[in-house]
Amino acid sequence: MRTSHHIPNRFLGWVRTPLFIASLLLISAIVVVHTAWAVDSRKVEKMIEDSLTETEQALSAEKRKQLLESGKGVYQKFCVHCHGPKGQGDGNATPYLSPQPRNLRSGIFKFHSTQNNALPIDEDLIRTIRQGVPGTAMPPWGQVLNTQEIQAVVEYLKTFSGRFNQEIPDYRIRVGMELPHDPLSVRQGNELYRQMRCGRCHGPDGKQSGPLDASQDDIWGHTSYVYDLRRSGLYKAGASGRAIYQTLVAGMDGTPMTAYDYLTEDERWHLVHYLQSRFTSSPPTEKQRDPPLSSLKVSEPLTRDPFHPVWEKAHPKTVRLNPVQFRGHPIDRLQVQSVHNDRQIGFRLIWNDSQPDGARTTKSGYLDEAAIQFALRERSVSDSPFYGMGERKKPVNIWHWKADASQVISRNPGRTVSTHHEKLFVNPFSETPVEELNALGFGSLYVQSLQNQQLQGNGAWKDGQWTLVLIRDLATPSRQDINFKRGNRFLLAFAVWDGANKDKNANKVVSFWKTLILNHDASSP
Repeated sequence: MRTSHHIPNRFLGWVRTPLFIASLLLISAIVVVHTAWAVDSRKVEKMIEDSLTETEQALSAEKRKQLLESGKGVYQKFCVHCHGPKGQGDGNATPYLSPQPRNLRSGIFKFHSTQNNALPIDEDLIRTIRQGVPGTAMPPWGQVLNTQEIQAVVEYLKTFSGRFNQEIPDYRIRVGMELPHDPLSVRQGNELYRQMRCGRCHGPDGKQSGPLDASQDDIWGHTSYVYDLRRSGLYKAGASGRAIYQTLVAGMDGTPMTAYDYLTEDERWHLVHYLQSRFTSSPPTEKQRDPPLSSLKVSEPLTRDPFHPVWEKAHPKTVRLNPVQFRGHPIDRLQVQSVHNDRQIGFRLIWNDSQPDGARTTKSGYLDEAAIQFALRERSVSDSPFYGMGERKKPVNIWHWKADASQVISRNPGRTVSTHHEKLFVNPFSETPVEELNALGFGSLYVQSLQNQQLQGNGAWKDGQWTLVLIRDLATPSRQDINFKRGNRFLLAFAVWDGANKDKNANKVVSFWKTLILNHDASSP
């Protein structure tokens, strides 16, 4: 007697055929491939290693040892100053930085394409190192390190946390098909923003802080800062639609930014479109290598006049600036020009500043300032000292300017206020707003003697903008000074202090090292 669960003989015969077995194998293979795609490549590598002979495994172990040694060398050269020798986020620069560097030993990372609280895959770590973290002192190392060096340092930093030996990264976040970016989607995103009470941290429209700003800490006990959502350049994990979508799903581990993985795919895209509709500028594109700055050879003498016609000949270069300590609206770019003749070299720096804070005009008691830092011995970024005030055995020479009493401030197009004749200077030992300094790392800054002060400079503020000129002889008798007659390639970095933000000392915005090349003619880019 047959029951309703009996399988017909013809079907049993088909099950026994090679075709059916092959079909099962194919389905299994698809599942395995999909799973392998979703996890870190180290799992696949482990399976391969287990199948190798002892000789092959020894060779593989030797290659890994060499890779870790290479990564350790990169780490100790470029990363140790902030993240510390053991990856605990306690480098020499750490007391001056905010947000503070990541404690790599915790194995908790903010930026990853995997699920909430999961380990990042290698590609996530590579991206963070390559592109840096906007709004912090973490520069884009992709402009300095090549692909092999970045991969090596990723392998090395994973040795700091035992999580990488005990876990494998979770599945990659699946980014759903993007909806049309139209006004309806933006309106729905705006409503979601309100319903989820995002404004309690980011403000009602994302442009200002909400009531919870600066009142929440991350799991390391540090203040968790809120950034202006309109500034696409400050989206730390990226401002593309895909990047924001992933951030909404994963959150930012260790911070109050939770995971919104309970939203539907459509709701996430609506929220992405609303945030992007608030952008005040296009998202920045990733840059591989910065072209060098050039100093144009001219025949005329150089003057401290910020608006001298000679500057019309020099090609301007925009330099990105990052804050050493948090601020919501930092000065984030600087326009740089350079010219030189047979005797002197000059630099003109231009940056936006809505409020001039000079010796006679400051309301906060803090002055606007700017500086150029030169590596005294190194000529290549790959051999550069730490860009934060140099390091031991790698000194830097600093040209520093303050908006002292001799600087010109134009209130409006019809009235200019100059304090040049008031004889009131911030530095009582000098009647100039500029001075030369040297440093060998944080806490080692010192001013050169009066007889070695060769720098000239002058600044002028007009229509929301500072224009500063710094001039010095190509070479001086002092060994503490950068000597431009020794070669035509030099390393320099920039810093700006905003008096309105109460910037002083280490609290400033800075650039990473740039390369300066002399002897460029007018036809050079």
